[in-house]
Amino acid sequence: MKILRITTHWTPEEADCVYQFLDDLKEAIWQCYGEDILDLYKTIPDEQQAGPEESDFNDEIPF
Repeated sequence: MKILRITTHWTPEEADCVYQFLDDLKEAIWQCYGEDILDLYKTIPDEQQAGPEESDFNDEIPF
């Protein structure tokens, strides 16, 4: 596994530039792969999307 190290001490201008870049990147990815991403989500079984069932937490708390 590679560890990616990025600078986290930016000037406000640098931080704004990175933030705008990420927003542009997200939009570009959505334009190219949005339909594929939506199709992927449709293939995930409903029980995985809904999260843990209430019955998974049957532990009684002794109060």
